[in-house]
Amino acid sequence: MSWLVPRDFFEPFREIDRMMERMNSWLLQPDREWQPESFTLALNVREDENDIIVETAIPGVSEEDIDVKVVGDMLTISAESQREQEREGDGWYVRELRFGKFERSIRLPTEVKADKAEAELENGILTIRLPKAKPGPLHRIAVKAKKLLASKN
Repeated sequence: MSWLVPRDFFEPFREIDRMMERMNSWLLQPDREWQPESFTLALNVREDENDIIVETAIPGVSEEDIDVKVVGDMLTISAESQREQEREGDGWYVRELRFGKFERSIRLPTEVKADKAEAELENGILTIRLPKAKPGPLHRIAVKAKKLLASKN
């Protein structure tokens, strides 16, 4: 009767406490500046009659430092912003601007003509216009049945 043998049950609250302790010890180190190596871009994606339009804010990045790719139905936007040189004696009160690699990939809602896409950077806002591809003609495929067992006569 193995079901009567006591088991060591998983205790989720104890595990949550351990995770919180680890996070607090890492976050509360006063000499550590938290700066992620990369972070996600916020996007607006909409469509009009002819295009899928993607917008994102990329402040402080020049157009040469932005890479936009479409592979199949995936759009990838990546860029890197450089941190300004810190000078000795700068007394920061708040420092929330992020620097480093930005990257975001999304699945597009419909097929697009990637070779006709346009991207424009204006006042820190990147706008990408992806013309929708016209759906191809419908192809019907005939279904043929196979017999699984040969009949015995």
